[in-house]
Amino acid sequence: MTPRRSRACRALSALGAVLLACAGCAQDPSRTPPAAPPAGAVAAGTVLGSSVVTGLVTFAGKVPSMEPISMGSDRNCHRRSDGDPVREEYVVKAGGALKNVFVRVVSGLEGKVFAPPEAPVELDQRGCVYRPHVAGVQAGQPVVLINSDPTLHNVHIVAQHNKAFNVGMSIEGQRMTRYFHQPEIMIKAKCDVHPWMSAWIGVVEHPYFAVTGDDGGFSIPGLPPGTYALELWHEALGTRRVEVTLGDGETKRISETFPG
Repeated sequence: MTPRRSRACRALSALGAVLLACAGCAQDPSRTPPAAPPAGAVAAGTVLGSSVVTGLVTFAGKVPSMEPISMGSDRNCHRRSDGDPVREEYVVKAGGALKNVFVRVVSGLEGKVFAPPEAPVELDQRGCVYRPHVAGVQAGQPVVLINSDPTLHNVHIVAQHNKAFNVGMSIEGQRMTRYFHQPEIMIKAKCDVHPWMSAWIGVVEHPYFAVTGDDGGFSIPGLPPGTYALELWHEALGTRRVEVTLGDGETKRISETFPG
């Protein structure tokens, strides 16, 4: 089978899956904004306190190589690429700084209900790579899916507690909005047309989460004084938990290392 025919078959298979998935679109909760939050819910954007948790996440051991991605099956992918694409399971920078770790508060906020913000989180398909690779969103917050490529993608969401869906996006500049209504760590996004594409979405019931950057750092501000447990998730290295106690207005820095 020629590369062109193989690419066409994958595109047709993905489109068929999208059409089947959309048979029940009218009842699809992922297309529906959340109901009004209950009385007493903490309004979006409310700052409960002035305490801050910052941190540095590192990797110890031999750094796995970042495997190059071959995109020869679709020449359109390179039109929006930023350099040579590589897989992002491990992104380790200077000093062992570990990128793409999802950090969230898992205890210490009991009894509080948080209304989701109206500002969306964007998940872009650019250069046949998801951007960002790891994202966080509050349950009920809009997620805008974007296709920045001049080629067909399908956003295939694999979820357990939220509505799984598979939508085709064939037009450059196309945008669509979806919602995840239940907390879930983590939801995978993939593309059946371009099988190397993947991303992870953490859905949290509150706004106290972050994703580590190139420097391995993160910051979670606006916490009231108290004792909190934090969970750190990495797609290849699993999870770790740390506990931190914050005084009123205190900033505390933690360091956590994932062993190789």
